[in-house]
Amino acid sequence: MKLKLFIVADPLEQLNPASDSSLALLREAQKRKYEVVWLTHSDVEYVNDRVMLRGRSCGTCPPGGLPALGEVELYPALSFHAGLIRKDPPFNEDYVRLCWILALVEHAVFFVNRPSLLVRHHEKLLPLSALAAGFLKKTDLIPSHLGSGTSAAAFVQNLKAEKVIAKPFLGHGGKNITQWHREEFIQQGLRKPEVFDGLVVQPFLEDVLREDRRVLVIDGKIRGQFVRVPPPGGFIANLAQGGSAEMRALTKAQQAVSERAARYLKKLGIIFAGLDLIGAKVSEINITSPTGFMAFEKLTGQQLSCFVLDAIERNVPRRRR
Repeated sequence: MKLKLFIVADPLEQLNPASDSSLALLREAQKRKYEVVWLTHSDVEYVNDRVMLRGRSCGTCPPGGLPALGEVELYPALSFHAGLIRKDPPFNEDYVRLCWILALVEHAVFFVNRPSLLVRHHEKLLPLSALAAGFLKKTDLIPSHLGSGTSAAAFVQNLKAEKVIAKPFLGHGGKNITQWHREEFIQQGLRKPEVFDGLVVQPFLEDVLREDRRVLVIDGKIRGQFVRVPPPGGFIANLAQGGSAEMRALTKAQQAVSERAARYLKKLGIIFAGLDLIGAKVSEINITSPTGFMAFEKLTGQQLSCFVLDAIERNVPRRRR
């Protein structure tokens, strides 16, 4: 019996076929003869006591291209074996609504990642959860502040770093990250503290210029990693912001912290995550829509989407096939 899979993601026309990890997952599913349906967050509804999906079946997805989609059809969510939640942030009301509705069927549909976990764990706080659970040590993390601008200024006063960064708590993709000289930040924070309300503030680590890594964790195991390098003159290494990817082996310290984080993710039941390291310190753990498959494949020739599909096949109950 064919496995039925639905993918909740952004509209196809918004994706970059050359680099999108969701399309890599789609191609692997089609290679395995899955029946795949594509939909967006607004296509998930609760109707007549059932979670319903307004989706479109996927035609063959060529390498570097987009699949053709069929006509919109209405499907009960429980008619699928598995679902991939691949909607890109922002983590806003629409995203929370999507996860709350899909959580109603996660007892019977296997999700990568489970909607209840996506709502429960935020990428900028997951490292702190791992610390609280004893999997990471304080020295594994970057000192962070999330709160009022007034207390942010006091936090920076106690740092030894000459520069700090401020990033939106609900930001994503390396957008709207600002860099400040220490004294400038303190003065601005004291004069106009509201400017920094609700931002994550951290010391600027020079390692970001040479050792900003994406580590891909699938079902508790490190399956791939690469270094992200900022564009000339920049400090943001995110690939979506013009960074480039390079292949270098993990150091022993990076390997150790990544393995401990992976064990924590396995304990939580998070199947697919993108662990971000600056040097050997954990910056964020992305579980909403981790990317990097295509960058890793271009660097190594190895495909990683197979490990996600293997996890689905291990976890979908036999009785539902």
